[in-house]
Amino acid sequence: MKYLIPVALLFVGIFFWNAGFSQSGPQAFYLTWSSDPTASMDVDWHLDEDTPTTLFFRRKGTEKWHSFDSDVLPYPFSTRYVHRVGLQGLRANTEYEFRFEASESIYYFRTLPKNLNNKSLKIAIGGDSMHQKEWFEKTNRVVTSYNPDFVIIGGDMAYENGLAENIQRIYDWFDAYTNTLVTEDNRIIPCIVAVGNHEVVGGYYTQHEGYEQTKEFRRRIAPYFYGLFAFPGQPGYNVLDFGKYLSLIILDTDHSNPIEGIQTEWLRKTLESRKNVTHKIPIYHVTAYPSVRDYNGITQTLVRETWTPIFEENGVRIAFENHDHAYKRTYPIKSQQIDESGIVYVGDGSWGVQPREVHSLDSAWYLNKVQSVRAFTLLTLEKGKFSLISVDEDGNVIDSFPESDLSMRKED
Repeated sequence: MKYLIPVALLFVGIFFWNAGFSQSGPQAFYLTWSSDPTASMDVDWHLDEDTPTTLFFRRKGTEKWHSFDSDVLPYPFSTRYVHRVGLQGLRANTEYEFRFEASESIYYFRTLPKNLNNKSLKIAIGGDSMHQKEWFEKTNRVVTSYNPDFVIIGGDMAYENGLAENIQRIYDWFDAYTNTLVTEDNRIIPCIVAVGNHEVVGGYYTQHEGYEQTKEFRRRIAPYFYGLFAFPGQPGYNVLDFGKYLSLIILDTDHSNPIEGIQTEWLRKTLESRKNVTHKIPIYHVTAYPSVRDYNGITQTLVRETWTPIFEENGVRIAFENHDHAYKRTYPIKSQQIDESGIVYVGDGSWGVQPREVHSLDSAWYLNKVQSVRAFTLLTLEKGKFSLISVDEDGNVIDSFPESDLSMRKED
């Protein structure tokens, strides 16, 4: 990716309309981060044009525009191209306006605060987002009504399975994002994703004879995931640090990388080096504590026995799981037992999919709340604590934690 020098030092471009440009604007856009969200933003937009186009950009409240030419990247199995600009050196907790070439619409984004001393952070989290486009869009609209700082989708975005014939599902996913994860005043809500089984041909790396843990092999078995999302990028798991108060740990549950081996060693070192970070939050696809699937399933057991002890050793207090197409919140768990000093696991991937029948609370010792419903979780982070509510596709609050704290309900 082409990264840009601090905005204060940039040459000021003159905004213009390119009358010869062949489109009225991008087919879709997508905002994310690949470095500190307090000082950066990655802007993607999708066009048929294979030559660089221009992004116009300014700090909100100022008049002069800066002009940045895009990097142009291939769009898997498509005649479209990904245009990308990485903005660096931005001010924390500041709004910036931007405009795509040949489009009159002005959008904006907000960088995140340097600390949580006087601010809180709201994150909408879920997974398994689009069995049907209409379901995805319906949940998105409820998410947008809460005005979160950003969203996280923990795998199984478009259910395209890495196949060329499913390209329309990718088009639909980005179209839904463009149409419904934008606030009424045109703030585009950034998104972070993790890999799931439906991003990968065959679902798991074990389905590929001769698998090699290389960039080329991963891109071959998960072409859309590695071609269209700047973060986590290669190798498919990564950490995103927000100042010194939050580290998001994005993991790959045996889809394009094995759980065991290189990834687990990376996870151990990554968490050990962040022991002083207040909020350390893992997000991944297959559950350690399932609401629907078999507790003793192969991947479930592997996540539970390989990663959760590392979480516990390094001060993780909450983790987000997906894959099961239901809603769940566990009791705090430590050493695979209920323990008030343990980790709460929340999920289970029901953003825009057909919900499944769930385990009864009597049959699954670890489940505190469980429901067969489409839903997402709104997590609020403050200086030394977190709280959450979970909301269904109709806007009903179905759960909260701590249970007495409903402070994150949206204002009437």
